[in-house]
Amino acid sequence: MPLQDCQQISTQDRSCGRVAIRGFLTFAVLCITVLLNAGCDLSGRGANEQAELQSPPKPAAKKTTHNVFTDVTETLGVSSIHAAGPPESFEFPRSMGSGCAWLDANGDRRLDILLVRGGATIAAQNSGIQAELYLQSENGRFINSSETAGLSGTGYGMGVAVGDIDNDGDLDVYLTKYGPDQLFLNDGTGHFTDATHETGIVNPQWSTAAAMVDVNQDGWLDLVVANYVDYFPGTFCADAAGREEFCGPQDFHGTFNRLFLNRSSIVDERLRFEDVSAASGIAAEPGKSLGLVCRDFDNDGDVDLFFANDGEPNQFWIQHEGIFENQAHVRGLAVNRFGEVEADMGTVVGNFCGDDHADLLVTHLSGEMNTLWQGSDDGYFVDQTSQFQFGAAGLAMTGFGVVATDLNCDGRLDLLIANGRVKRDRHRTSQGNGFWAGYAEKNQIFLRLGADFQQIYDGGSGFTGPAEVSRGLAAGDYDADGDLDLLVTSVGAPARIFRNDAARVGHWLCIATSDPVRQRSTIGARVTVNCDGYRISAEILPHTSYLSSHEPIVHVGLGTSSTVTSIDVVWPDDPVAVEEFAVTHVDQRIELVRGQGIRIRAKRHDAGDRESTP
Repeated sequence: MPLQDCQQISTQDRSCGRVAIRGFLTFAVLCITVLLNAGCDLSGRGANEQAELQSPPKPAAKKTTHNVFTDVTETLGVSSIHAAGPPESFEFPRSMGSGCAWLDANGDRRLDILLVRGGATIAAQNSGIQAELYLQSENGRFINSSETAGLSGTGYGMGVAVGDIDNDGDLDVYLTKYGPDQLFLNDGTGHFTDATHETGIVNPQWSTAAAMVDVNQDGWLDLVVANYVDYFPGTFCADAAGREEFCGPQDFHGTFNRLFLNRSSIVDERLRFEDVSAASGIAAEPGKSLGLVCRDFDNDGDVDLFFANDGEPNQFWIQHEGIFENQAHVRGLAVNRFGEVEADMGTVVGNFCGDDHADLLVTHLSGEMNTLWQGSDDGYFVDQTSQFQFGAAGLAMTGFGVVATDLNCDGRLDLLIANGRVKRDRHRTSQGNGFWAGYAEKNQIFLRLGADFQQIYDGGSGFTGPAEVSRGLAAGDYDADGDLDLLVTSVGAPARIFRNDAARVGHWLCIATSDPVRQRSTIGARVTVNCDGYRISAEILPHTSYLSSHEPIVHVGLGTSSTVTSIDVVWPDDPVAVEEFAVTHVDQRIELVRGQGIRIRAKRHDAGDRESTP
């Protein structure tokens, strides 16, 4: 980057002022536009009832407390504090990471934990263990196996992607960093070997989100990597009073995202990648990307790419036979409904509007609403944030990791957001956070009740309890009891495991999908559970949220339904066919193996598809 950019004082405070003004204007404009907006019909209500739903949510009279999550970190033997670098250092990457993952690292069918380390310094030559690995034992406790896992290298750790990249039956790991990325291959026992150089992976930019997904549908997982800004260590940024502060993205140029196609084959067993970022088109425009979603948004049979950009228009790359075109503006995802760019960070896909199509929710900076875009069958979106309470409730918070899951198995998606500021609030104090006290915020839970979401709280030791600078958020059923638990990472604070203790009001299924030929879980598979009179669809997308990786399963809450007529699967490399599986019992974990069902018809279901509510 130019030398003058490294020496200039940050303009972030003017930017923060504009954010605050936009937040105020958002409320004013919302009151006007709410009467003009037809919105999405959430429940077949009449015009008067629908207009009422679109009104700005009123503040709750009192906090609603539920027993939802319990912090079991210490009980399970996990003791890891995120290394954020030197105390009171304002190097930009310190404020942005790091991520985490649920994975079965050693093939014993128990979920293990991976925690991406930051680093002792920001300098790329910082070396050592890049990610901590905790293996789950038979008694449910986790054993720190980091010293023997082999996840070592250089750089300041940011995010993680997990998948079987070489089709050998075990899970491999890709780490994004401020510094060169690394690809680690698993030998099946939880021991990893750095294969970055020999496989042709080169990404020197500051990378954030990453995904392992079969972009070209050849049966091999490819790598999609989101890159951020061209930050240079030592850059000085300050607040309005001239006090040193973390830089923001507005102080630097964006960089190009990358696509590495997996060129392996059954004949040639050597794992190798080709950087097709330029040839595919996604390097045609730089960005400042933090979040990522890879799925077939327009339902034409191939994988499209959404990059959530920080303070710049988002990128929405629509694929046609290997070539990508950025259609974010024409498809409604570039900016919010007011035509403004936002600080886009975490991402999640789910059925929020109840109209049979997948919607996209992105978390944002304080002063901005967490934005919900309502999707359509052909990949066009409309900002419907004003429909839901979580929009206004996010104005005071800075959201990063985000998960949509059915906490109590009532058949409706609930929402969880991990929060933490990036700019200091000198009016806030928080015990035990030291340097990070001015950045700490509480996390949020939104429980779906009828047509809207209600913010709830789960006490001082639950997910909404400790005020920290939370970043990574991953969901997985570590105790195999039929609901999703949470793994959270925070800057300069302990990683935490929150066990889901929500009172169940319905039945459930946890569904894994696998391909015996490729010997791996099928990332990107679309699963549709058919019940009596309705259906529920979802996709296996472990790379959503922020810098993290979920357990690669579909969790479905069934409400009061106690029977399932069948389950349909659309495999990611055969998008025009459906394989049907018979299921006789609910309240169980099942694995659907490709080829063991019945190939029935050419039909597509969109993720989040639902015809009615149980």
